[in-house]
Amino acid sequence: MFRAADSAISGMRQHQIFIDVTGNNVANVNTDGYKVDRAMFEDRLSQIARGANITPPPQPNGAINPAMLGLGVVTRAIQGEFHQGSFITTNKPTDVAIGGAGYFVLQSGNERTYTRNGNFNLDANGTLRAGDGKTVLGVDNRPIRIPNPSATPSSFALDQRGRVLGQDARGQQVVLGQIQIARFANDAGLERIGNTDFKQTTASGAPQAGSGGTGGRGEIYAGVVEASNVDLGRELTNLILAQRGLSANSKVLSTMDELADSVNQIRR
Repeated sequence: MFRAADSAISGMRQHQIFIDVTGNNVANVNTDGYKVDRAMFEDRLSQIARGANITPPPQPNGAINPAMLGLGVVTRAIQGEFHQGSFITTNKPTDVAIGGAGYFVLQSGNERTYTRNGNFNLDANGTLRAGDGKTVLGVDNRPIRIPNPSATPSSFALDQRGRVLGQDARGQQVVLGQIQIARFANDAGLERIGNTDFKQTTASGAPQAGSGGTGGRGEIYAGVVEASNVDLGRELTNLILAQRGLSANSKVLSTMDELADSVNQIRR
């Protein structure tokens, strides 16, 4: 009886986690560069109710399988899914997206983070920055900076390798910088730190940085941003499944409570 109650309690807790993760995905359905999370579960350690036995003669080669009692469920992992989201056209020259593998490299102080959210802007000094103020790094590990138009360039554009192309006073095309792209051996090993940013970990491996369109890194597209990869229909289905699982485990717990009351009544 108590094992069933413990299993039901664990089921309620884990289905609440399922709801929390799904709800966060739904909340970020319109967040540029957001990557959906998945809650993954596994059964808890089982208890042996009866061990395996060899049957006695005249069937010496037979066996009786062990009887195992499960003890509930636990969360194995909450893991991101990193497939590419759709592109949204903005026609804003500082909005960029990666078609393929890789992340933009951002820096704040001595900390580097990685993101798929290419909704960037230029500050008063011409430095390319993310929405939270982090600088966007180039392949030379320096911030991408667009010089003051009154100095030399009169316009700029980005090509698919992330090169920032401008024009000097004579109308000649010049390369002002090149956006750095980093890819990882194991995207699922990255640590979420908020603002659609990720941080490298031992599990993700070291970043393999370089220019877009080389070394397995995706190409860069200007005037578009990558939308969230949340499938709203799938998330709403998961929400229904999680709610039913929570309700079913709650029913098991209430049934165990009723049985306990019945046992107490018998003892009286």
